Amino acid sequence: MVGDAVNLLLAAAAYNFKRAMRALLTLLNNKRNAKRESIHEWILT
Repeated sequence: MVGDAVNLLLAAAAYNFKRAMRALLTLLNNKRNAKRESIHEWILT
């Protein structure tokens, strides 16, 4: 029973970590894309 509980906690932690990393990656990609767009606008003007 204890092993099952530990496994459940580890699985939940891994799931939450994966979600957090995906959110961070999305945030960084959005920031990078915004910076690229501003550089392209600056070059074209």
